[in-house]
Amino acid sequence: MDATAPERFRIFFWQKAVPVLALAVFGLFFVLSPAARAWSMTVWAVVGGVAGAGVLLYAWNTWRQSDVTLDGKGLRVWIGPARETWPYRKLLKVKQIGKYRVRMCFDPDIPDKHMHITLDLFRSDDFVDALLDRYAETQGHELAEIESHEQAA
Repeated sequence: MDATAPERFRIFFWQKAVPVLALAVFGLFFVLSPAARAWSMTVWAVVGGVAGAGVLLYAWNTWRQSDVTLDGKGLRVWIGPARETWPYRKLLKVKQIGKYRVRMCFDPDIPDKHMHITLDLFRSDDFVDALLDRYAETQGHELAEIESHEQAA
């Protein structure tokens, strides 16, 4: 395996569809309200186009931010609005919870602190195997078992 070749995984992104569904419910109430009854077809087309474009933009951004990459630099994942890279050398612990959830513990270079990154992934088994393999290849040893977070920090 080449530790520099990127390997991509996807997080579950359909949980982020809930705001779109809520927006659709509120939109239905507005469509049925007296305020919208006098609108012409042109106004409805413009409102529908803007709403459709907004939903498509939201869906594209959600898909884009669901990308998780393991490459030569480390784990690259979207945290909030920014894409962050966590080097393999900062990895302290990996735990798979259930079939899809993976929790990683990283050293953020703050004394007595550590950071958890939890991802719900498609192919979580493959992700954990690839992450641990890349850690071993880049660090020259396997990830040590740590009993508690106090020892990890």
